[in-house]
Amino acid sequence: MAVKTRAAYGGGSMTERADGVWRLRVMTSRGQVERIFRGGQTAARRALNELASEQPAPSGLTASGDMTEQTFGQLVDKWTDHLEARGRAPKTLAENRREIETRIRPRLGTIAVTELSAEHLDDAYSAWLKEGLSASSVHRHAAVISAALTQGVKWGWLDLNPAQRASAPAPTTTRKLVTPGPDQVVKLIHAAEESDPVMATAIALAFITGGRRGELAALRWSDIDLDAGIVRIERSLTQIGTELSEKSTKTGRGRNVALDERAVALLLRHRAWQLDLSRRAESSLVADPYVLSDNANGARPIEPSKITDRFVSVRGKAHIRGVRFHDLRHAHVTQLLGAGVDATTVAARVGHASTRMTLDRYAHALPAGDVAAAAIIGAMLPA
Repeated sequence: MAVKTRAAYGGGSMTERADGVWRLRVMTSRGQVERIFRGGQTAARRALNELASEQPAPSGLTASGDMTEQTFGQLVDKWTDHLEARGRAPKTLAENRREIETRIRPRLGTIAVTELSAEHLDDAYSAWLKEGLSASSVHRHAAVISAALTQGVKWGWLDLNPAQRASAPAPTTTRKLVTPGPDQVVKLIHAAEESDPVMATAIALAFITGGRRGELAALRWSDIDLDAGIVRIERSLTQIGTELSEKSTKTGRGRNVALDERAVALLLRHRAWQLDLSRRAESSLVADPYVLSDNANGARPIEPSKITDRFVSVRGKAHIRGVRFHDLRHAHVTQLLGAGVDATTVAARVGHASTRMTLDRYAHALPAGDVAAAAIIGAMLPA
C-alpha cells in the first residue's frame, strides 16, 4: 500500500506507487505534467525521458539548464517532491498540495521567486481573509509558503525568505479540550454494541489504550498478546481519499500498552465475534487479520474516515453531544492523571514525544495532586 521507490532524473521524477506502476512527473512551462506507466524501472525511465522530450522547457531555464527566473509555483512543486522523497506522511503531502492548488498557486504561482516580496504575501493573506477563509486557514497557507521559501533559500533560489517579513494572521483559538467521562464512554460502547460491534471495540480500545485513530485501525491480532495482556502499537493507517497506507506512529516510535483483565475479556469477545462472522460468511480469516475490520476474513482494515463517520452515528444514538472519537484519547490521559498515575507512565502509554507535552496539555487533570500538595505543606505550619 505504500510508495516503494522514487528517483529523480534531470527535470523529472518517477515514483513506484505499486508493483510495476509508476507515476512520471515532468516540469513544464505550465507546471507539472504527470503520467501513469506500467512496466519495469528501466522502461519507466525511458518513458520519463520520452515524456520530457514532448514538453516545452520550463520558463526560467536557459538552454543549458541554468535557473534564471524560476517562479514560486516551480519552487513549491520541487519542494513538495523533495518532501515526498524524504518520506513525509502522505496525508501531510496531500494537504499541502490541496492548499497549493486551490489558493497558493493561483495567487502567487507565476511570480518569480527572486521578485516575491513580503508585500505580495501580505496582499495574499488579506485577500484570502476577505474571501472568507478563517485566520487559522490563512495561517496554514502562510506556513506552507514559508517552508517552501526556506527550502528555496537553502537551494540558492533566493537570498532571503520574504515570509519572515510578512504578517501572517495568528491562528484562532484552538478547540477546548473535551474529555468524556467513564459513564459517557460506557454509553457509547453500549450504543455501538447494538448494531456496530466493530465500532464498539474501536471505542473501547481508544479509551483503554489512548491510541490514535490511525494506530487503532492498523492493529492486527499479531500486535496483541492476550495472555500477557499487552497491545503493541507501532504502525498507523493513513487515508488519502480511498487509498490506504501504513506508516510509523506519529513520533516514529512503537510502544507497549498494558491491558487489564476486563480489557482482555472485551478483546476475547470481539475475536469470538470475528470468528463467528467468518464462519457464517464462509470466508476464512486471513493469516493475520486486522482487529477492526468490516470484512468477514479480516483482510482489510476499517478506514479511519469510517471510524469518524460511524462514531457520529453512535454518538447520536447515545444522546451525547460535542464529543469526537479523538476525545476518547483525551479521556484516557485525563482519567489516569486524575487517578494519580505519574505523567511519565501516561506519556509512554499514549505515545507522547515527551512527558512535558503531557503535563503542559493536561495540567487541568491534576487538581487532586495540587490539593494534596497544599495539605502537605500546610501541615508544616504551626497550629
